[in-house]
Amino acid sequence: MSRKLEVSLAQLDFAPLAPIGNGEQLIETATSEAKNGAGLIVFPELCNTGYVEPLAPGEGFPSGATSHTEYAKQLYSAAANHDDTLIKTLSAVCAHYDCHIVVGLALRSATQSGKLYNASLLLGPGGIQACYAKTHLWHNEKLYFTPGRSMPVCDIPAARIGMQVCYDIRFPEVTRCLALGGAEVVTNIWASFRHANVPLEDPDTFRHRAYTRAQENGLFFVSCNRVGRHGGMQFMGRSLVARPDGSVLAALDHEQTGILRASLALDEIAEYRMATGILNDRRPELYSAIADVAK
Repeated sequence: MSRKLEVSLAQLDFAPLAPIGNGEQLIETATSEAKNGAGLIVFPELCNTGYVEPLAPGEGFPSGATSHTEYAKQLYSAAANHDDTLIKTLSAVCAHYDCHIVVGLALRSATQSGKLYNASLLLGPGGIQACYAKTHLWHNEKLYFTPGRSMPVCDIPAARIGMQVCYDIRFPEVTRCLALGGAEVVTNIWASFRHANVPLEDPDTFRHRAYTRAQENGLFFVSCNRVGRHGGMQFMGRSLVARPDGSVLAALDHEQTGILRASLALDEIAEYRMATGILNDRRPELYSAIADVAK
């Protein structure tokens, strides 16, 4: 019997430092997509707080903070705890509809006060099933977040799931580590933006990246970006799903709010890997020598 996974990617807009309103939107969307039969619902990066300020080096604080210190306090206050009501409610949706959710949150450390992670959580009927903290922090994210140190791969009923966040996609080692850990589906959640008055140079940039990571590992690559304006920046949307051979299964080719639904035929993973030998033909004994030289 063939294995399938119904996925929904929620390409949404989120308000800065507004965890209650943003949380309500997450719960409403998750419930709707779960009712519609989604087995995996994927949300973008930093859904509870919006993206960090300044959005880029040299930019100001659109939310009105007067310094990094003041904004850091606001961000920490808006972030979630591991036992947050939002996490419990989303987990209850998973339990009621027998589904799973991947959601990006600014997450406080469970053990050290004052420490934040840019996290991707895998939620299931029993609560948090896995927590991935973004390993490669982009520009001003380094002012507020602690980088992660692990790359979990977890089972859901239909597939094995690995997670990454935004900038991580530029480091092929992340997706490869997840593939070697058994991942069949890798989710990449974004808050990727451009200057609002500067057109996107290559509208297919997200396709190129997903195509490459999917094809070189023979897995489904699920890329969910947010939309909306924040200060002078425009989030670029263009969420998509790439198949194991890199071809695009489904895509939203725009920067507006939308839901992308796709059915993943998971047997394609083994078929592609067997046809290409993509994992069997690796030569790690050679790569390690190069990696040692590059340290």
